[in-house]
Amino acid sequence: MQEQEKQPKEIRFIQPDQNSWNLEKGVHVWKFLVIPTDLSLLTGPEKAIANKFRFDKDKCRFAVGRQALRHLLSKYLNTKPLDIGIDHKDLKKPVISYPLTDIHFNISHSGEWVLIGISRKELGIDIEKINPEFQYGDLLQEHFSEAEKSFISRASNPLLAFLFLWTRKEALTKAWGTGLQENLKTVSVLSDYSSVDLQQKSWKLESFHFSDFYQSALAHLCDTENIIYFDGNVNQVRIH
Repeated sequence: MQEQEKQPKEIRFIQPDQNSWNLEKGVHVWKFLVIPTDLSLLTGPEKAIANKFRFDKDKCRFAVGRQALRHLLSKYLNTKPLDIGIDHKDLKKPVISYPLTDIHFNISHSGEWVLIGISRKELGIDIEKINPEFQYGDLLQEHFSEAEKSFISRASNPLLAFLFLWTRKEALTKAWGTGLQENLKTVSVLSDYSSVDLQQKSWKLESFHFSDFYQSALAHLCDTENIIYFDGNVNQVRIH
């Protein structure tokens, strides 16, 4: 397949059941709709963060994302949601500080959706709402290689091509735990595989979508055996 023909795969999120909390060697990706919610499952510091948001939509996205995360982790860890310690490692990637566990998570939100990835190994996830008016020219020059810029310019829809690559870059660098770097031109995401990592790990990139209005990507280690996509807005896990 030529590079300019690459498309994110369409995903169907399934309903969870009593066996949904067994990670084994896989990755679970959960989606949650951003709807008005209270702050009952947030800690005091998290409530303080939520209340600092200027706009209600931003506050709601944060609250839904963090409450959904705590609810899910409580299921995987068999621990009360508010007893779970979540800290930012070196002020970068958030990790579980309590209880002691090998579970990793990553969270992303945009527009009306929150995505949460959970695994027993490092991972990164990103979602971006498609804004036809978005001007990406500056980002293109600063963070994309010549091959990537060619990929975008030759695409039938350059904005979608840009978001295809941008979500992959975000997911991959979030998986590393370093966040977006200044020299993203060296982080090539045209291939589905990447070995550019300070820790010398090999990564697999999965681009997917479940709505015509969003682009998403997942980065996980190459030895992952399966990926399951769950709908978090059903009765078993509803947090609102």
